[in-house]
Amino acid sequence: MKQSIRAIFTLLIVVFSISGCEKIKELADVKFDANYESTLNVDVTPTATKASYGVFHETATIDPLSNSDMAAYAEKIKEIEIVEASAEVISISTPVKLITTNLSASGDNLPEASWTFSNKTIEAGTVLTLDNANGQFDNLNKILKSKKVFTVSLMGQTDVDEATFSLKIMFKTRVTANPLD
Repeated sequence: MKQSIRAIFTLLIVVFSISGCEKIKELADVKFDANYESTLNVDVTPTATKASYGVFHETATIDPLSNSDMAAYAEKIKEIEIVEASAEVISISTPVKLITTNLSASGDNLPEASWTFSNKTIEAGTVLTLDNANGQFDNLNKILKSKKVFTVSLMGQTDVDEATFSLKIMFKTRVTANPLD
C-alpha cells in the first residue's frame, strides 16, 4: 500500500512539474506587431484589340524579415495572426472602375492568397478590404511563416483605356515568438 501511495505521489509530482514548466515557458512569450506594406504603381494601358477599356498587371515583393522583430525571432515564431489586410488608393490620375481585378500574394510552392474585385469604382482614398471570406488569411499566414520573400500581384481590366494609380498594400500581423523554443 505504501508503495502504491508513493507511486501515485511521484506520478502527481511529475505531472504537475511538466505542466508547470510549460506555464513558466509561456511566460517567456514575446508578442509584437509585424506590419508589411508595398506600393504598386499601376499603369493602365489600352488592350491590344483597341477596345474602350484598359488592362494592367503590376507586381512587387515583400520580405517578411524586413521587420526587425520578425528577423530577430525568425526561428522562434510560434504564431502569426493576420489582424488586417487592405489596399488603399493613394493617388490616381482619374477615377477608374475596376471591371474585374485580382490582387494576390504568393510564395514559392505555397497556396496563394487571392482577392477579386468587380465593378468597383476607385478614387484617391478608396480602401479595398482584403477579407478572409475564402480562407485567404490561412494562405497568407503560410506565406509569412515561410519567412521568404513573396510576391504581391495586381492585374485586371478597367473602364478606361488610360490611367495611372498607386495602390498601397498593407498586411498587419500580430506575432508570438518564444526565445526558449
